[in-house]
Amino acid sequence: MMIAVATPFANADSNSPENVPNFTLLDTDNQSITLESLRGNVVMINFWATWCPPCVEELPSIDALGKSFADKPFKILAVNMGEDKESIISFLDRVGFSLDFPLLIDPGAKTADLYAVRTLPATLLVNRDGTFAFGGVGAREWNSEQTRNEILPLFN
Repeated sequence: MMIAVATPFANADSNSPENVPNFTLLDTDNQSITLESLRGNVVMINFWATWCPPCVEELPSIDALGKSFADKPFKILAVNMGEDKESIISFLDRVGFSLDFPLLIDPGAKTADLYAVRTLPATLLVNRDGTFAFGGVGAREWNSEQTRNEILPLFN
């Protein structure tokens, strides 16, 4: 099971789940994506950077997880922490990744600050109603049976 991410919206002492803060960011195709617009889906938010080896290592498994849940209401948002669009695109060209989810640009890491992200990679799962489900820090094999089994109940 994942360790909880210390965030202002995930109060461990609260019995009622808290809504995850909304954000709007541009992706590398200049498309605006708002978290709130994805309500009704389970949403994975992954904070990452090109200079973070564990972040880079887990990107293919995040992509594979998305493909394994292609028939489910599941969305992935990869929020790049503070790098510009050119750096992200150059990185993708260099490593040859083809990812089926948006890479969002977080200028000045303001969204990462909103989520109190201090360690990369950091990943949060958001319930279909927009509340925090669970999250953790550190790289993970996201397309493992164990992880899929942790996420499957969120679709109910």
